[in-house]
Amino acid sequence: MRNISIHLSAAAVVALCAAPAHADTVQFLGYANGSVGVNFALTGSGPTSGSTGAGGFVTKLNGLDPTFTSYCIDLYQYIGFNQPPYGSYTNIPASAHVFRNSNAAVDLARLYSSGHVVNDAQTQAAFQIAVWEIAYETTGSYNVALGDAEFTGAGADTVAALALAQTWLGSLGSGNGVGVRVLESGTYQDEVFATTVPEPGTFALAFGALGVMGGVMRRRRDPATPARR
Repeated sequence: MRNISIHLSAAAVVALCAAPAHADTVQFLGYANGSVGVNFALTGSGPTSGSTGAGGFVTKLNGLDPTFTSYCIDLYQYIGFNQPPYGSYTNIPASAHVFRNSNAAVDLARLYSSGHVVNDAQTQAAFQIAVWEIAYETTGSYNVALGDAEFTGAGADTVAALALAQTWLGSLGSGNGVGVRVLESGTYQDEVFATTVPEPGTFALAFGALGVMGGVMRRRRDPATPARR
């Protein structure tokens, strides 16, 4: 073990982004939309391999609601679900985190800003695999099956998640307007999350709500619009 980002009030976003670095408590409550099993093999400094569940975590920071979805960027350490809050985390900008891949902070922002719908176990796993690939690959080319970070699996869900992750990695684009942050710990898994875009699965809902609000505002501004009964 080790989405898109978080449902936060404006005040909470400001607090997350503006607060100085200090010790934070973090609690992981489970997978956001389930998980898919995947095998991984990392080379470079500190090689490791194993099997794990790929998926985003329901995360609570400093005991505050709302919860949000974070993704693992650390396959060398562990966390547990529904444990007492871990107290050794620091909430920092992704640009301040030392990734193995020097382009990771920028490319993670591009991944988050691509508008992918992440609303079930398979898409959640694809997003997590893409995050791992970005965090660990140093060859200059993202390929989930080759290079410094390799991911495999035989099940239909795993194969589909790997293929989707590769598709998303192949279309990162150039946008980087998403605020990406890291929950960093020397003891437990480091986690990444975004602060300035809705959860991917809520894009359509958000735009629909904006359309309704726009219609209401237009009606309020046009006194000649008759009321419907």
